[in-house]
Amino acid sequence: MFKKLLILSTFLVFFLCSNAMAYTVDDIEWNDKADKSATLHWGNTIILDDYTIRAEDFNKDGFVSISISRDGQVKDASPLKVGDSLEYRDTEYGEDIRVTVDTVKTNIDEWTGNMEDPTAKVNVYRRAVPEMDIKITTEEDTYDPRDTAYRYIEATIDIKNAGDAKAFEMDVEIDPAGMELTSGKLKHHFISVEEDEVLEPIVVKFGIPEYWEETDIDLNVTTKSLDINDDINQDSEEKTLTIEPVVELIVTKVITGEIYMDEVAHVSVSIWNNGIYSVDSATVTNSVLGDMELQDSINQETTLSFSPGETRAKVFEYTLQPVKTGTFKVPKATATLTDPYGEVHTYTSETPSVKITGPDVVLTKTVSPATVNPGDEVTVKVTVANKGTVRVSVTASDTLPDSVSFVSGDLNFKEVLAKGKTLSYSYVVKTKEAGEIRLPATTSTFIDFEDYKGEKISNMPVITVIDPEEANAELSENSGDTSSGSSSSSSSLSEGSEYVEEEERVQPGFEGTTLVFVLLCLYAVYGRRRRQ
Repeated sequence: MFKKLLILSTFLVFFLCSNAMAYTVDDIEWNDKADKSATLHWGNTIILDDYTIRAEDFNKDGFVSISISRDGQVKDASPLKVGDSLEYRDTEYGEDIRVTVDTVKTNIDEWTGNMEDPTAKVNVYRRAVPEMDIKITTEEDTYDPRDTAYRYIEATIDIKNAGDAKAFEMDVEIDPAGMELTSGKLKHHFISVEEDEVLEPIVVKFGIPEYWEETDIDLNVTTKSLDINDDINQDSEEKTLTIEPVVELIVTKVITGEIYMDEVAHVSVSIWNNGIYSVDSATVTNSVLGDMELQDSINQETTLSFSPGETRAKVFEYTLQPVKTGTFKVPKATATLTDPYGEVHTYTSETPSVKITGPDVVLTKTVSPATVNPGDEVTVKVTVANKGTVRVSVTASDTLPDSVSFVSGDLNFKEVLAKGKTLSYSYVVKTKEAGEIRLPATTSTFIDFEDYKGEKISNMPVITVIDPEEANAELSENSGDTSSGSSSSSSSLSEGSEYVEEEERVQPGFEGTTLVFVLLCLYAVYGRRRRQ
């Protein structure tokens, strides 16, 4: 009895392990496309991974001797003619190779009868393996849990063996990316799948997951199968699905699209809870356009709660007065909430624009020069620019302070300025005494052809009048302080200043008199010595 059990056990073990050992080269399915192709001259080789295919010899009858080697050792060899194949099964490493001969050219010389550089074109094939083509199909690419049209995600999985060999013991695994399975199975097993075989579609259904932010998830399908040599072949495919959030605050901010300079723009902010859950304590903030004047006193922040689907109209409402023409974008409004899991979510509005038309008068006043002495003349220039979008009539006038007197020029201006036009006028004044003179602003009134009126004023430039006597006295006082001694004067030179030695001044003619005196003295001394 024991002997029979031993024989039966041995048979079962052999049967289970015999899949890789039982097949021969006749059972092998080869790749439809060659892995390597080349024309070999005498002694040439083809390298395919760890294998070397070599043209060892040729003969005049059209045969080429082909060898297959690994690690420098010839594993198999055979003479082949056109159409023949050398098939080698490496049981040690589990590799199978097939070499076929496409053409042989012996190139026999007519005169000598010898072969001249014979060649053979050969193709090298590996053992074919199964390869699964996986396709995942869903009704939509984006799912919204708030949409009643879909209660679940249905996925259809189509699998085809697109390889060149049969697959054995194939497992199919579906990774739902955290989605809850409501119908079907996540694992399937197939005993075998023939080449080009198409399996019955696998259909699975999942509940639509709930997220508080728009989320992408990857539905993944993986196949694992064995080939004839029991090698594992794995293929996979994934499909990305977008899941809309269960709650979304839609923040809307609107402003009057176009106004004239004498009109106001109305702004309002509204919020809609586009979700299936309530929102508690959402913080809503609003920013005001800085290029316009706020006409109302409003709180720019508030805290609100929303029921599912609830809309809060005009959470903020106010008006803005234009101060210049142009097109301006209002800042966005923002709503912030914290979900039940502690995550913070922020929702913002669009940034609509307001276009402001009409006149836009700008006055600029300058003086030249800006620093003078008492009694000097200064030119005052007033530039009048229409930076608006329509023509405008401008009247401007200047007044003078008591510290200057009028010399010449125009103190008044009246012109019609087209849009984008700039004109200027000027006049000359004379200063009276030292000090700082701030000129009054130039005032102007304007009116356009729509009877829109207004007033603009310029800046107030400053003339600095310096008394030269006081300046010289101050300079002398500073010079005296710094020249109290030669050593202190030398040491008081600031770093980087240049010292210039003052030129020595002498009385005219002194140099010649001194020279004559010296010569007379020398002559008297020299003559006395000679007489001695």
